[in-house]
Amino acid sequence: MKSFTYKALAFAAAAACGTAAQAGTVAATAPKFAVEAITSTTAVSSPTIVYTMGVARTTSQPFTIIVRQPAGSSTALTCGSLPTLASGAGAITATVKRASGTECAYDVVVTTGVAVADTINFAGISLNSHGLATVGATEKLNIALYDTGETARVDNSADVGVTVATSGRAVSLTATADTATQADVNFNSGNSPLFGFLAGGDDTSTIASANFTVNVDSVNFVNAALSPALANTVLTNVAVTVSGDFSGLVTTFGTTAGNSIVNVNGNAGALVNPTVTYTAGGASSTAAFTVTGAQLKPTGSTPFQVSLVTAASQSLGTSRTFGVSAVANPALTGVGAQSLAGNSSWWTWGANAIQLASAFFNNDASGGNFTRFFFQNTGAAASYSATCYPEAGVTVTYGTAKTGSLINGTTGMNASDVCTFSTGKRGSIVFTINSSAGKVKGVYQQAVNGLSAGYISLERPYAGGTY
Repeated sequence: MKSFTYKALAFAAAAACGTAAQAGTVAATAPKFAVEAITSTTAVSSPTIVYTMGVARTTSQPFTIIVRQPAGSSTALTCGSLPTLASGAGAITATVKRASGTECAYDVVVTTGVAVADTINFAGISLNSHGLATVGATEKLNIALYDTGETARVDNSADVGVTVATSGRAVSLTATADTATQADVNFNSGNSPLFGFLAGGDDTSTIASANFTVNVDSVNFVNAALSPALANTVLTNVAVTVSGDFSGLVTTFGTTAGNSIVNVNGNAGALVNPTVTYTAGGASSTAAFTVTGAQLKPTGSTPFQVSLVTAASQSLGTSRTFGVSAVANPALTGVGAQSLAGNSSWWTWGANAIQLASAFFNNDASGGNFTRFFFQNTGAAASYSATCYPEAGVTVTYGTAKTGSLINGTTGMNASDVCTFSTGKRGSIVFTINSSAGKVKGVYQQAVNGLSAGYISLERPYAGGTY
């Protein structure tokens, strides 16, 4: 009976100690470091770490506190201020037991009893090497309490971890898709179909505009010293590139009338008109410009507007797409250029018309030859205009069928009534039709001496559709 009582008491005591030994907690308000403002070896300040005691300690119970790297971490530490009792009626005196790049150990003497839920603060710890230069990184530290001989744990049975830092991109680009720009089939009273724009929204008949923003989040992101990551301190500049097909557009940029322009509603609302460098490259031409960190709003979104002027020299087609991308160049030496996620389909143009084309047609009407175009229109009657393209050195003369209307139903016309050539009988052709895509289909017919007719379907030169 005595043996049973002894064992029962020992078990109860162990259970009580085990319960208490799981209660200590640790917390910190982890800052988000801007990757634009630090390198992997930039010393960054840890926030104050707060350890809440899960057990009481009397004046006869000194202990050791160790702040250290988690297993597998390559963080290099510099120890900060001595730990202090932040809350509670007790009092402690801490001294450095040892310090290295992997841990900060302190001996703690309890001068007045420390109670459960009293808090101990660790301030000023610095991370001297880390993974925070990479977007989405997390750094943690562990805290362990031992007896002074470090042979038995106090409070918890394992290290307690706490996140002390995360990282992310403070600078971003927002380019919401703009599909409002439309080439106008009735531009110049219909005499120059699709040479200009349909007025509405940000667009006029001669100028199309689209918007995007560069954003700097200094509310949630900080630099190494825990100060807000402001544009004028974090960035040297942001280099922007707009890419797409600029044919038929004015590719000189500036504030004088008739030029295309980039407007930036920058710092303190001051308008910035950066110098634009245009590089011709067909459908992949580019317009590039740079805005300094000081010209951007220090925090929040800086609006950009790109306005392109029609040269009114050719059809703008029925479909174009412009993309926008940017690179943020940080001010801190050693931080590489940061590519901002743009939008390759930022600005998509349409038209209030379609185009149908053939790379070949023949307008020879002699000797009983039939060379004709036929159109099927399932919609309302639609006006059209044709443009003929001859071979080198050959000129075009237009006929009565250059413009006209396609009825609801079938419309046919002789190729020679659309146009003829100064020499030869062959060329290519584009019909611009004031109708929505899918309503009109067309074919070219050639029947030599009225026999064995051949047909070529007219194709849409934009958007990849064939009709």
